Parts: sequence; structure tokens; C-alpha cells
Amino acid sequence: MNVAASIGANVAINAALARKRLIGHFETAGALAPETAVALPPKAPAFMVKSLVKQGVLVPAEEGRFYLDRTANSQALLAQGKAGVVVVFGLVAILALVVAILLIVGER
Repeated sequence: MNVAASIGANVAINAALARKRLIGHFETAGALAPETAVALPPKAPAFMVKSLVKQGVLVPAEEGRFYLDRTANSQALLAQGKAGVVVVFGLVAILALVVAILLIVGER
């Protein structure tokens, strides 16, 4: 595996873990509505908070608190899954094209 792929995989894994921990914080606290909103956990990754707020998964409430919108979270995860499927199919198509070209060139 090349270095860039390894770094990319590591970044993706760390982002997924940060997301899971952040969502878990709000789930565990029962912060699912404005009246049950809680503060961010210590050392919450700013990039992940910003991303989840932009997606509507974390909703800002009063006094710097947030709550989790489970519906938005489900929709965001579904969208990520669909995007992943598109990427995989694209890579398979490219691989098939490369194999076809190699077979054609190899016959000459």
C-alpha cells in the first residue's frame, strides 16, 4: 500500500471515530431536544463539530450547548453510504477499463 493511501485511510478512520465519539456523547447525555442540550465534550474536534452542525446533525441551542437531531444523523449516514457506493462502482469501472485495455494491447 502506498503512503498516500495509508495516510488517507488513517484520516478516514480517525474522522469516523471522532464522529462516533461525538454522536455518542450526545446520545449518552440524552441531548435530543433544545431543553436537554449539553455542552460539547472536552477536546471535541472543531472540524467535526463544524461538519455536523452544517449537516444539521448537531443543533446549536442556548449558552453554547448543542443537541443531536437523530433524523438528520440518519440522513447524513445514508448519504455517506450512497456516496461510498458510487465511489466503489466508479473504481470498479476504472479497473475494468484498465483490464480491458491491457487485454487488447496484450493481444497485439
